[in-house]
Formats: sequence, C-alpha cells, structure tokens
Amino acid sequence: MPASNSFMASAPRTISILVFCLLFFAIPREADASYDLPYGPGVTELTVVDARADRPLSGTVWYPTSTPEKFQRADKSKVWQMADADPDGSAASGSFPLLVVSHGMYGNTLNQAWLGSALARHGFVVAMVDHPGTSTFLRDADQARELWERPVDLSRLITFLLERSALADRIDRSRIFAAGHSLGGYTVLLLAGAEFDTGLYESLCARDGTNVVCPVLKGWSVAETDADRHEMELSRMDRRVRKVVSMDLGGTPVFSPKSLGQVRTPVLVLGSGRADMLDQDLESRMLASLLPRTVMQHVELADAGHFDFMGVCKPEGFAILKEHEPGDEIVCLKGGTEREAQHQRILAEILGFLGAQ
Repeated sequence: MPASNSFMASAPRTISILVFCLLFFAIPREADASYDLPYGPGVTELTVVDARADRPLSGTVWYPTSTPEKFQRADKSKVWQMADADPDGSAASGSFPLLVVSHGMYGNTLNQAWLGSALARHGFVVAMVDHPGTSTFLRDADQARELWERPVDLSRLITFLLERSALADRIDRSRIFAAGHSLGGYTVLLLAGAEFDTGLYESLCARDGTNVVCPVLKGWSVAETDADRHEMELSRMDRRVRKVVSMDLGGTPVFSPKSLGQVRTPVLVLGSGRADMLDQDLESRMLASLLPRTVMQHVELADAGHFDFMGVCKPEGFAILKEHEPGDEIVCLKGGTEREAQHQRILAEILGFLGAQ
C-alpha cells in the first residue's frame, strides 16, 4: 500500500534493502565534543527466546554505555541518515528505565532508531522488535490478520528482557514504559488498557467505508470470524507498563470509548499538527478527548508531520524516492534539518513525560 494512502504507514511499501540498510556495519566518525551527555548509545541485536516458536521476534536493544565520546554512524543508505551507535559497547553500570517501542504499519526497528540512540544517551534501555506480518521485511497476510498479537509481542519482549537477557540486571523494573508510532501507537494503547470494539468497527465501516481505518483492517481480514473477534476484543493490558507514549497513532475510531475512559496508565498523546497523513480530529485529538484528563497529556506538535517520528533523511533522499518509488517521497518531506528540530521537541516531550535520568 503506498505511503500516501495508508493511515498507519510508517515506512514506504517497497523501498529496497539498500535504503533500509544494516545498522551494524558502521563507519567510525569523530565524536562531537559538544555533545555533552552522560552516556554513549550502545546497541546490539536482539532475539526473543521463549516458547512462541510460531512467532519469532527479533530486533535491537539500545542501552547506555559509560563512554559517551565513543560512537559511530552507519552510512550505507542513500536516503536515510543512520543513528549514532556504539555497536555491542559495554553497558554502563546502574539501573535504568526500560522503553519498548512499536513501529508502524510495514515499518521496522530502524524507524525509531534515532529515538533509541538519543534515549540511551540519557540513561534508558530501549528495545524494539519487528512485528511479524506488519513489518517491512515480514509481511504476511495471516499474521497481519492476527493484529491482537502486536501488543503480545511487546509483553513477550518485556518478559524476555527481564528474565533472560544480558541486560536484565540493568533494568529498573519499577520504570517500564512503552511507545509506538502510527499503528504502533494503537498497539501500545492496548497495553494501557484500551480495547478493540468489533461493533464500533463494523458500524463505522458500514457507514463510511472510506474511513482510513476500514481499508487497512478490511484488507487484512481483521475480526471476520467469531474466533478472531474474540481475540481482538480480549484485554491485552500489561500492568508492568507504567506509562505509554502515543506518537501520531492511527486507529482511535475502533477503540471502545468505555475502555479508553477507564485507562489508568498515564498516556502522552503526541499528534502531528501538519496532519499530512491522519485526520487529527479522528485520531490524536479524539484519543485525548476520550482518555481521563487525570492520566492524559496531549501535545500537538506545530508543523510536525506523520513521518517526523521516523529518522532523518539525507538532502538527496526526497529526490531519490521520487524517482525510484513515486509517492513514497512523502516520508522525506521536510525530512532534513526541519525533522532534526522536530526530533529535539519530540525527545524533550518524551523525557519530560517519562522523567529524565
């Protein structure tokens, strides 16, 4: 589905592996001495080991190192500027909050690598996995239909990190958070206690089949059998998650308003003021109006677009995509210095909400 038509798209549909380059083949560069932060951005590959052989999960985990001056930047992509990273660097001593991140529709763990790198420098462990069925390289119609598995992926990730990972003793179990972009925002709201409403979904799509929610979920055959409707409506709340960050989510119209009104987990609702992909009145603004005021913070970022929650594009990125993947160049609209400025605002809001180390 072209990015320009998808309400939850967080990555173009067919950008090549050359564009979504490998993170760990890094080229050393001189560190900026003015980048005065307490930790370096360690990063390593991650594979969740548990009993779910039917749904393998892999991705990356970012973590603080004790060498803030040591980092590298991969430079294998013609479109994207890769995040600063110290691949497999030694983890700093201490106990750090954990943030699990959910990518958007047909996205991947590289989409929010910039956020993982930045938060690691501020003393956070940040873990991400590619959701089977709805990620860039793991597209599968049957797995996409099982949309209820997305929040379960994050709960499995948390359990693995706490019980079996090399970073288990570095994680502050009282400070476990979740963040998601686009469809990832929908995903992490489920962890906070939001619930899918089949009746609302069906009536919405019968009344207005052009609503951006409908073609996506209908295309995936979501909630079309009794068994699937049951799974979709089950609560996927994870009480270990203490705060949630929604980054320009897509999917608010299919949440049960009653369940949103009963959410007790604090939620930061970040919306894109430029509204280049989503109708904010039907998404972040609606979500903010339905959540209890006592647990909700709503920030609409002026002149931010849907794709500003993704990485920074190189100056030539827009032209390359326009030539080779017409329609997908939207992901690089204002994607350079303007996006870097938006990243600073997004980072500041998230740090303020989660509590900076």
